[in-house]
Amino acid sequence: MSQESCPQLKQELEDIKTLKQEFDLELEQAFASGNTKKAKALRKKLEAGLENIQEKLWPFEALEKKKIEKQYEEQREIMEKTGILEKLSNNEMGIKGIDNKEYTFPKLEDIIKKMQEKKEIMETKAEQGFQELLIVPFGMKLDDLIKKYKQVILKHHQEGELLATKEKPTDPDEPLELDENEPVWAWERYNNADVEEKFVYYPESFNAENHKGKTKKETLKEQNKKTPTTAGYEILFIEDLPNIPREGKGQIKGREGNKRKQLETGKTPNEYLEILKNDRQYENEILQITETQIAYALKYLEKHHQIIDDYSGKGSASFQLGAYSPASDFVPYAYWCRGYRRASLGRDAPESSDSRLGVRSGVRV
Repeated sequence: MSQESCPQLKQELEDIKTLKQEFDLELEQAFASGNTKKAKALRKKLEAGLENIQEKLWPFEALEKKKIEKQYEEQREIMEKTGILEKLSNNEMGIKGIDNKEYTFPKLEDIIKKMQEKKEIMETKAEQGFQELLIVPFGMKLDDLIKKYKQVILKHHQEGELLATKEKPTDPDEPLELDENEPVWAWERYNNADVEEKFVYYPESFNAENHKGKTKKETLKEQNKKTPTTAGYEILFIEDLPNIPREGKGQIKGREGNKRKQLETGKTPNEYLEILKNDRQYENEILQITETQIAYALKYLEKHHQIIDDYSGKGSASFQLGAYSPASDFVPYAYWCRGYRRASLGRDAPESSDSRLGVRSGVRV
């Protein structure tokens, strides 16, 4: 906020106080007379004035407050509708973690508070295209999240709303076939992967002996200690990018002095990890995990009736390089398989690459 706008804002606040006093007086008279017409008009004017001031106090230029509020509500509704959120013992909606703790769905004000604590990072990455709020039920058992994914894909198919990803909104609908017996295929090591600590999260390297990643239980313990109001969830801003660009197709986004080229397909997991560590245009980004992949796929499917990562169509397969299996020395990846008519959660080696396989990253709030 500029210094010139401060006196104006101060005057607007004084006007709001005066209007509030007028409203309170009129409300008392309305109780006595039964005529609430003027009180209702004053209330409407008061609410509009407060909303206007809140907009002016919003600290982010590249992130619209109303858009964030809409994305938050959409995500909560989707997670309730798909059964990811359930009523907890405190009568609020949330998830049950693999550590046997209950995690209430985070409040918007707590998310905004965390955003404000990282204001410079949030603003920088928003300018580069990270403007899609994604709330990931990280603490939930991965097997249960995969089951929800299966149920939602099957429901969309049965309702005739399982479509291939479009490149442009004006593209014609393309219905997809589905193996109703196995809507999602998952690599066998996904079974109890987080409970039995087969996976580690956010490794610094894909080295089985020195990865420096943490198990889900360790991460939840750390979240409960450091960020209790949002514990149990990963809260990110991502690019709304259902189709990962192939090599040579990545767009450059951002203003002069703060430009970033979208990550493209064709590199190995080890190379992607080094790029995020050493290339400043990707500073403060984290590579996504399987839980993030599913949360985004569910959100996109519910909003647009379209799947993501259709490598035989408009998109590409995607690594989830924020997760790693040290025992097998593999990293997970996901894609839509037209041949088998299903979503697939597979794996590959850290030194492997494919021209159809890329990554997504995000900015943690």
